[in-house]
Amino acid sequence: MRLPFLLSTTAIALAISLPASATSFSFSTTLSNLGEPIPTSTGTGSATVVFDDVTKMVSVDETFANLVNNASAAHIHCCTAIAGTGSVGVALGFSDFPSAKSAHYVKSFTLATLAFNNLLLGAQQGKAYLNIHSPGTYSGGEIRGFLAPVPEPAAYGMMLAGLGLLAWVAKRRQRP
Repeated sequence: MRLPFLLSTTAIALAISLPASATSFSFSTTLSNLGEPIPTSTGTGSATVVFDDVTKMVSVDETFANLVNNASAAHIHCCTAIAGTGSVGVALGFSDFPSAKSAHYVKSFTLATLAFNNLLLGAQQGKAYLNIHSPGTYSGGEIRGFLAPVPEPAAYGMMLAGLGLLAWVAKRRQRP
């Protein structure tokens, strides 16, 4: 009976000792025609967006392919009324975005504190999306994807430790 108490006390102490907030938050998305005004493009892509809450920097790493026309603009929109759906204005425009049908784009942007915090909150709530526009038919947007959080490796370790503890407790309770 003392071991479960000791284990739970240790787990609580570890949780309390962890930092109150991380310094970076990672999000990813898969880009497709879903949600675009004219959802007929065969373009595809993926992106990772990292927010650093110390430097207020947003880093974008995006790859796209098979656009109908060369890209004319790309950006992150925020914040839609309902998570995972809708359209809303631009929150972060991408400078020097390649005018190409397929490319890889990597860039970091430093934002003012309020703009950074609003965009990060929108991403955490599933209300921020990244999209790429091309001229003509897809001037309103060719491909897009809502940002979704990427779990930190430590979160997997904590989850596995918790599941192991639950399994151990369940096994102990099954003994006559």
